[in-house]
Amino acid sequence: MDSFSMSNAGFGSMFSLATLVSALMLPYLGNHIDRLPLRRFSIMVATSLMLAAFTLSVAWNIGILFTGLFLLRLAGQGLSAHTAQTAMTKFFDRQRGKAISIADLGYPLGEASLTLALTILLPLINWRATWGSISLFTGALLIPFVLGVLRGDVEARTRSQRNGHQKISQLWLAKMVMRDRRFFLHLPAVIMPSFWATSLFLYQYPIGSQLGWSATLIASAFLALALSRIISSLAIGPLVDKLGAKVLFPYYMFPIAGGLFIAYLNPGTWSAFAYMFLVGITLGIGGNITSSLWVDMYGKEHVGSVKGLFSSIIIVCASASPFMLGYLIDMHIPVSRILLWAVITICGASVLAFLAFRKETFGKSHSSTPVNSGNTITLVCSEPDMVPAAVPVICFQEELIPTEIIISQYSGRKT
Repeated sequence: MDSFSMSNAGFGSMFSLATLVSALMLPYLGNHIDRLPLRRFSIMVATSLMLAAFTLSVAWNIGILFTGLFLLRLAGQGLSAHTAQTAMTKFFDRQRGKAISIADLGYPLGEASLTLALTILLPLINWRATWGSISLFTGALLIPFVLGVLRGDVEARTRSQRNGHQKISQLWLAKMVMRDRRFFLHLPAVIMPSFWATSLFLYQYPIGSQLGWSATLIASAFLALALSRIISSLAIGPLVDKLGAKVLFPYYMFPIAGGLFIAYLNPGTWSAFAYMFLVGITLGIGGNITSSLWVDMYGKEHVGSVKGLFSSIIIVCASASPFMLGYLIDMHIPVSRILLWAVITICGASVLAFLAFRKETFGKSHSSTPVNSGNTITLVCSEPDMVPAAVPVICFQEELIPTEIIISQYSGRKT
């Protein structure tokens, strides 16, 4: 960051702030995937990504640099991933798990190919030209690819079926979703993997030095992470389709807990590979299971809005974790103790997840498909009098579908 006379700490703080601001905006922008045709929404995201790379390439002061980082985090980590997973979730009723598995391959493949490309480009051209090349690549290849794939019959099948009178406030949606007790019970399990993985990977070398792992060993162990992430991402799809996300969700953090516990015991250099491999499994299956889970819980019509809400919470928590872990390391807290705390918190989150879906995990699962008769779903609402006619609502459907929450068009008739 010599071009801006910034220290590493200063750039890190700016990057974290850009991530935080983008996370706060994600629920309000991400819910448009429920209202706009997928083709138009995808083009908007790709264009924003192209603009972000171009802004970084021409940044001449810190303000422009922050704007570029903000757009990059919003359009990249935020909306790009949000679009891919939500599209698979909304428009694949059968084989949904397999479709999300294929979309999730973008993470490990992108990490491997783009890292290699940057390694080749940076010694040849400066960082500004590199970002300019990324912007050119996005405009010349990605946008035409999206236009070509989402056209004709595909475009028609991916248009939103909702009309203009069914728009709802994101704030109101979040309030109603959080009235479900399962929201708070399963939320820690959604947050924990990203929370711990973000900070542990950021401080991998200080942590590795305390565990006796060399930089070369850690770099080699990342191959195990990439491999397990690809394998698990492909393997989880058929399991989600067969068993259901609610059954699998409480178990999906077991691998990362096992990997962290092996690192805590630290029996030898091989533990670095076991640690990375097991962490990669949870990261590989997490996106698929959670995306399918939210469709089961809240219905697919508003899954973009719901996923945007959860993604915002995850990113905010993940952006805070490096500050916490950095503080603990500066306070000379042993890494072994930090790893043990991580295992305990993850196990605690798993217990809460079992409580949230104990009927599906230990008993017979209920159907996750709302009962729909025409344009109206007959509901048994917790507070029907507070809902005006012709307003989309989330209601507890305790009698028709036990413990399910659905989002639908309220007809105004008594329920």
